[in-house]
Formats: sequence, structure tokens, C-alpha cells
Amino acid sequence: MMDDDDDLILSPLDAGAAGLPPSRGEGCLARFDPDELTDEMGADFGSLFQLEE
Repeated sequence: MMDDDDDLILSPLDAGAAGLPPSRGEGCLARFDPDELTDEMGADFGSLFQLEE
């Protein structure tokens, strides 16, 4: 007895693929673009402006 679910082959690469956010710069100066980062990505720049003063 076979289920229809048994016929479905899932790729492990499709299940949990994460992508990198956009970056600025190249080579050793490359960094994530802070304008493109969101709270949903885990970015919290709330105290950044205090450091710049």
C-alpha cells in the first residue's frame, strides 16, 4: 500500500534555504546594506545613532 505522499521526493535544499541580504562594497570592505535590513531579519540598529554622536 503506497500513499501519494510517498511518491513526493523533497529536496533538502528547497526546504530551508536562507538568502543573504544585499551588501555594499566589495572584497574585504563588503558589508550588509543597513538600509535593506529589517527587524524581521534580526537587525536592530536602535543604538547606532547614539554611537555616531
